[in-house]
Amino acid sequence: MANYPHAKYQSVVGKDEQDTETEIGDGDVEKSALVRPSKVASDRIEESPGSCLSFQICSLKMLVLGLVVLQNTAYALVRRYSRGALHESYSTSSVLLVMEVSKLLLSAVQIVVSEEPSDVPDGSPLSKYLFLVRNGLVMAVPAAIYLVMNILGFVALAHIDAATFSIVSQMKVFSTAIFSVLVLGRRLAARKWRALVTLTLGVMLISHEGMPSSSAGGQRALGEYLLGLGACLGDVLLSGFVSIYFEKVLKSTTETFSVWDRNFQLAFWSLLIYTPIMLYDNPTEPFKGWTPMAVVCAVTGGLGGVLVALSIKLADSIMKTIATTGAIVLTTVLNAAFLHGPFTVPIATGALVVVV
Repeated sequence: MANYPHAKYQSVVGKDEQDTETEIGDGDVEKSALVRPSKVASDRIEESPGSCLSFQICSLKMLVLGLVVLQNTAYALVRRYSRGALHESYSTSSVLLVMEVSKLLLSAVQIVVSEEPSDVPDGSPLSKYLFLVRNGLVMAVPAAIYLVMNILGFVALAHIDAATFSIVSQMKVFSTAIFSVLVLGRRLAARKWRALVTLTLGVMLISHEGMPSSSAGGQRALGEYLLGLGACLGDVLLSGFVSIYFEKVLKSTTETFSVWDRNFQLAFWSLLIYTPIMLYDNPTEPFKGWTPMAVVCAVTGGLGGVLVALSIKLADSIMKTIATTGAIVLTTVLNAAFLHGPFTVPIATGALVVVV
């Protein structure tokens, strides 16, 4: 994680690691207490709440990253099932709109009840919302990018299987790392660059294995596959940029807004962008073709937006992206078991290379 100058965003883990180095075992503390309550023993006992705080933060971080893995798996599978298996024809923009409405409502509630540090002045809920809207223009950029990313995701999963989509999407680690160097000025060790090259080779193996034959009968299938793969790669590139942009905004040292504040602003701008598109797609019946699976897609996607923001806030963009590699195994196995996706030796090998 990058070190930011403002004290508010310094990692708690660093302090707790220093505390741990000076901490003794429980038995030693009890033994010292029986003799006399020395100053050293007292200091060590006073440090235990910090250790508990560190454990809670690490546990929360692991929980959020684990939920990101599950959400990535579920979102890829339900979209593939809806578009690729059921061939449902509902408007993509309508699903995205419902996603943002659910995220806006959840964030609106949390803004009122949350006690996280924020520059939002005290007052009525309406005054807080108006303040966030007036000061939320910076979130219009990721709102527009997320729109394009979600559309590309639906296009990709209509033409390639969920396992290939999930594995190729792990190139987000590479694009995120590149943009972290370009935008945040981070420096990556040589071993990390080697890992990124290995990741790229694994993705290339999967992409080549899943490619249909270029024979006369397979020309159309090949064209559809390349279209889906191109959409997936476009999603990867945009994801790397927007992850770093969002991290920079969330961890800004010039202003303080909570994750819920930023999600509210993001959802507000997303609604302004998605609504006209949805009405343009189908002016009279914007929700035409909606099914229970469309509802599942919307809810799963909305949950993902909140989890991404939380994971970036608690960890960083690269850790969030790396955590999603766990979704490869789940997606590949479930895609083969329930959606009749490919599961050959080269695909399994490529998946293993990407994960490792």
